Amino acid sequence: MRHVLQDRRPRLVRGALALTATTVLATGCQSAVQQADDAAATPGGAASCQQGGTLVVATSGAPQTNRVLAQSATNLMWARAVFEPLMTVTTDSVDDPQPLLASSWEFSDDDREVVLQLQDGVTFHSGRAFTAADVVFSLQQTLDPVNGANVAPIIAQWDVQATGDLEVTIRSSTPLSPVLGSTLDMAPMVDSETWAGVTDGSQLIGTGPYQVESYSAGASMALVRYEGYWQEEGSYLDRVELNVVPDSTAQVSALRSGRTQLSNGLTVQDALSVTEGSDQFELDRTINGVYPMVLDQVPDQRVRQAIAYAIDKDRINEQVYGGLGTTEGLYWTPGSSDYPQDLAGPYPYDPDRARQLVEEAGAAGTEVPITIINLPVIAAEYEIIANNLSEIGLVPSLTALAPPDYQQRLAAGTGGNYLALRGLNGTPAFMVQTNTDLRLAGAHRQTTTPEYEQLVQQVVDAEADQTAEAVSELTRYMNDQAVVLGLVTTEGVSVRSSQVQNAPMDLMGWIPNQTCFVE
Repeated sequence: MRHVLQDRRPRLVRGALALTATTVLATGCQSAVQQADDAAATPGGAASCQQGGTLVVATSGAPQTNRVLAQSATNLMWARAVFEPLMTVTTDSVDDPQPLLASSWEFSDDDREVVLQLQDGVTFHSGRAFTAADVVFSLQQTLDPVNGANVAPIIAQWDVQATGDLEVTIRSSTPLSPVLGSTLDMAPMVDSETWAGVTDGSQLIGTGPYQVESYSAGASMALVRYEGYWQEEGSYLDRVELNVVPDSTAQVSALRSGRTQLSNGLTVQDALSVTEGSDQFELDRTINGVYPMVLDQVPDQRVRQAIAYAIDKDRINEQVYGGLGTTEGLYWTPGSSDYPQDLAGPYPYDPDRARQLVEEAGAAGTEVPITIINLPVIAAEYEIIANNLSEIGLVPSLTALAPPDYQQRLAAGTGGNYLALRGLNGTPAFMVQTNTDLRLAGAHRQTTTPEYEQLVQQVVDAEADQTAEAVSELTRYMNDQAVVLGLVTTEGVSVRSSQVQNAPMDLMGWIPNQTCFVE
């Protein structure tokens, strides 16, 4: 039974990146799909692109080369340019992952085996040919906890074999089609001969359209076009310079002065201030995600529920995310056929109810420590939450950590209350196995119960006609426990100069192949 996934759409990665198609975009805001459509509508289409040039990119977080196998906000603007996956999930292929290093694939009738055919003629930046053995090696690296790969729990269930020079066979004890697209998108292919140099950034060798020319830890990275790239169309840009600019206001200044042409990591309000009513800049919607609060250090369920009622999610959405998101409070991909709409919005803003619960628990004056990754958007979100908690008699305290320290703190398994950003990247079955707030093994969240574990496993094992009910049962329990609170679901934003055309992203970041300067 041969597919490139089209024939199994009801079972595939639904709603992986985009909000529903009816999402109303702000003035000047474009999705990757719209950019492609606009380019097609432009006289000459792709011919309007200028060959060559240097694109200067600003990002709020320093690249973390030791996390190229993990979904990381700090690597969104470079890793996908260097390290390619077997297939890709974008806003225009939500239900239909597209081939990349894998040219096609075929499922067995029982959905427990898939055979992948690989592209011929692909080479690493060293010039060495990419083969099935590299797929086996790369997927093995996702299983090493030091690499922080989100997809490790799923790949750990797979038997992966090179069954030919350009053929890979994957066997699993659980259905493959609901998880294959997102799993392989988030498992970039790496070079076994230089893998040891990835951690310190001394050797960053992939198959992507750009190769690393220079890297200064914590400060900058330069990419140059890989002339041996396997796709015939190649890329437009000669060079990409990535600069770390942690401050959102400084990013705005760099854009307006022309020092940068593409910026990621601004607060939404700053991004809107640059783009609304402007013919110089465009606002792009990037990967879809949820901004959760995890209450892993609040043992009393009543206090957790009080915090859930106290947080003014609509204010966070408006003031921090420019009103571009939704505040239904569920941790699932909007638009999924398994999305339990009847359970959405379990904790509307109700400070009076929150105060009552705090009083019932005898918790007035209790300190609530909160750890955040020190990025502008998360810091702005915390300020609103801190005010909300103070208003109901709790005492918030902040620990703001640089991205590497934040990741290390959560991965250490010590628990705690924290704010995060998580990509919404697939079906519930995929998310409960890979999302670091939801999964059973290796979760950043330490709080768990036998009932939660049973309900998660029920989602993983459910047949297609049982999935919706299994997700509903798990959602009811999660809502009641209030350990993981989905605050705002929204797409991220980036800002580009109108002189730059196309800056689409998939689950792991910016896909630069079609990015170009306009003639």
